Amino acid sequence: MSENAAQSAGPRPVTTQTRRDAVVDELRRAIMAGELKAGQRVREVHIAQQLGVSRPTLREAVYQLIHEGLLEQQPYRGVVVSSIDEKFITDIAAVRVALESLAARALADDPDGSRRAKLEAAWQEYRAAHSAQDAARLHQAHVALHRTIWEASDNTMLKRIWPTVEAQINVAITVDESTRSDPDRALHVHERLIDAILGGDPETIDAEVERHTRASADELIEMIAERRRNADDPES
Repeated sequence: MSENAAQSAGPRPVTTQTRRDAVVDELRRAIMAGELKAGQRVREVHIAQQLGVSRPTLREAVYQLIHEGLLEQQPYRGVVVSSIDEKFITDIAAVRVALESLAARALADDPDGSRRAKLEAAWQEYRAAHSAQDAARLHQAHVALHRTIWEASDNTMLKRIWPTVEAQINVAITVDESTRSDPDRALHVHERLIDAILGGDPETIDAEVERHTRASADELIEMIAERRRNADDPES
């Protein structure tokens, strides 16, 4: 498929107000759906026309997605769609296991119950988003749930680190959601994680964070590889 053809099948017009967040959501969706492909240039005029937004609004959204890692600025080419490869997924998982285990153990060691209360509130919002079958709301609740684990730990350094890594964790979560397309599985695995944290046993917490994050990343990588093999062999 030519680059022009790929772009014509790309992002859909934004029908709500031309807010930056709406453009970010639509571009993220188009990238995750494969409508904007790895290495493809983001032609500002063309994409702004497709979305029905101004170029300054599009530019703000592009800067946000560069920050998240879904887009990148390349010399002589401009802005292109990033390649989310196996190493990126593995590296993010390794960082998350180390730091989220620390956060989860600190959250579970809760002198007055306030840390657990924050986690339970975030978990209830996640469950409500799942019940509503609203993919955008569920994604936001998913990221917020993990943000809460870090922030409710009351560890000063973890709270400072989160804004630095949130964009990359957001990308990893988005890749996982778009590849699996299985909200019921996501609900189940998060229920196990929340139960482990609220149970308070450090060894159980470490094991569940490991399973939730690293094992899921390994499974996701295999799913992506399998899809590539099937795409390369249409008769399979």
